[in-house]
Amino acid sequence: MHESGLPRLITRLLILLGAALWALGMVSIFVPMTEISTLLTWCLGIYVFFAVPRTGWHTRILLLVLAIATVTLAARYDRWDAIPLGMAKASIFPAFLATIVLLRATADQRPEIRTARRLFAAIDTREQSGGIIVGSHLVGSILQVGVFAILAPILGRDATLDERRRVFLVAMRGMAMVPMWSPFVVGMAVATEYLPNVPLWQIMTLGLSLVVLGMLLSVIAFDRAGGPVAMWRALKTLGPIVPPVATAALLVIGMTTMTAYSTLQSLVIVMPIPCLLAIARSPGGDVAVALRGTAQGLSRIGSEISILTFAMTLGITFQTCLPDLGILDALQRLALTPTSVIFIVIMAMNLFGLMGVHSMVTGTILLVLFTGIPTGVADLILLEALLVGWGLCTAISVGSLSIATGATMFDLAPTNAISLSNILYVFIASVMFGTILSALNPALMG
Repeated sequence: MHESGLPRLITRLLILLGAALWALGMVSIFVPMTEISTLLTWCLGIYVFFAVPRTGWHTRILLLVLAIATVTLAARYDRWDAIPLGMAKASIFPAFLATIVLLRATADQRPEIRTARRLFAAIDTREQSGGIIVGSHLVGSILQVGVFAILAPILGRDATLDERRRVFLVAMRGMAMVPMWSPFVVGMAVATEYLPNVPLWQIMTLGLSLVVLGMLLSVIAFDRAGGPVAMWRALKTLGPIVPPVATAALLVIGMTTMTAYSTLQSLVIVMPIPCLLAIARSPGGDVAVALRGTAQGLSRIGSEISILTFAMTLGITFQTCLPDLGILDALQRLALTPTSVIFIVIMAMNLFGLMGVHSMVTGTILLVLFTGIPTGVADLILLEALLVGWGLCTAISVGSLSIATGATMFDLAPTNAISLSNILYVFIASVMFGTILSALNPALMG
């Protein structure tokens, strides 16, 4: 159904503003001038103003809560200056999300994704769980929730509720581990903004190692179908997907290693041209179609941009007011051990996620708190603990975009998209990952 009148005008305005935020965000990386930052902040404010009415009711409630918390803190401690600072800090995120939209548009035209769809459908039903968890993880590392658009049609129109639910729950376990290493997800973007000195290659090496263990836990203890051999066979079957994912990740790693740019800045700089080249070199690839799709996508990421903007603004306001709140002093008096900090970060993400709190909110507050005091936790371990909790909580939270999108595509009620088995998996995996990170921490601190 085509939009008409005012809605169409607002869509076009959001596309123009989104493109301006993308371009200005890229320029600001190379030319960090106050004037550009101010213009970015104003453009972001206007974009959010028009985007918020288009978000769902649950998102508007979340944004209202974030706005009230921000204004309350700013008024109580007379730190109104923190609000524009927070918006300026958040102004790089639209460029990141726009780049991810282009990345998805690129994937839509690549033969590897068509191959993935065919290979998914061909996986032996007795080994399907291993194939789904590996495949959803690999494809999800680039497409994120777009992976459900590939998975859902494979089941066919006659699939029963139990079949749809089973496949979705397994896929969510694969998807939930993507933030632990992928530079293409929001969790990584936010975490590396607060801990910018951690090399991306270290995050990815540690994160991927944990992912392998998490997949083995899923296949052996929860799926019990085919075991590790089936998982390895599925990985080999889905081999064509690995090179483009690895290439994209290595480009970002290369940029962060050779320059002083952050992970977020490097991704914004380095990905657009390879994406356009990949489309141009694809059989039947059409750059114009991809750019049109990307332009339309700029009007559909208003919810994500709004949440990021409000959460980051609250985070900066909270950080600015922290000395007056007394929370940091109280935390220091508790004399938490490094192991306690690691488990608090992971479990807080899970518990608040289970209660429906958006991971952006919990993650931002935890980052502000535990980067504000000495914890005895290495930056790499603290960042990975945050990403572990950020990812795993998405599998059990009704506030998760993955649950909302996947439930719609698999024709499930949101409550059916969360299961006791996945809740158990999340908390058992959390204990396993937390124990590993705690064991590694002394070596990194030494």
